[in-house]
Amino acid sequence: MKRTLFSVILVAAILLVGCNTKSAQTYAVVSSAEMKPGDAIPVPSEEAILTVSGRIGITNVGNTLSLDLATLERFGLVKYEVNDPWLGSKNLYTGVLMSEFLKFIGAASDASNIQLTALDDYQVNISVADIQKWPILLALQTNGEYMTVEFNGPTRIIFPFDDYKEIDQVAYKDLWIWNIKAMEIQ
Repeated sequence: MKRTLFSVILVAAILLVGCNTKSAQTYAVVSSAEMKPGDAIPVPSEEAILTVSGRIGITNVGNTLSLDLATLERFGLVKYEVNDPWLGSKNLYTGVLMSEFLKFIGAASDASNIQLTALDDYQVNISVADIQKWPILLALQTNGEYMTVEFNGPTRIIFPFDDYKEIDQVAYKDLWIWNIKAMEIQ
């Protein structure tokens, strides 16, 4: 009887582990954060590449947070490879995890949505729930090179399609916004 119960528990544990779609190897840390959430974020000393507004607790230009590349990199960088549905190839992306980004900017704890706007005013909305569920990346580099405006930069959203099979690639493909100029936390 005890052996049967043990066998049932063991099989259940194996099945639970096997059903877990989260990959422990999704990303590798490139650099640790040089700041911590809640720290003041300075006004950009270089060209600002991203403006964040809305329900944020940290600002540096009026009611907004203006960020340059050097400051974004101080939030800590990670990298992962993924088959890019727009480029049709596997690429290595490096950037800031959006879940960490929200902490650094002091996003409201009950924020539910982020509206991202590209240089051409294209907009998408990504739910905070998705950001908390998956390691969505605010990418700054592709294959070790900073992204120029001509090559989808300076920032781009990347979803870990390869490691999270539950992400519907058809539904989420259009959320891979590039040339991001602004975010509004809602």
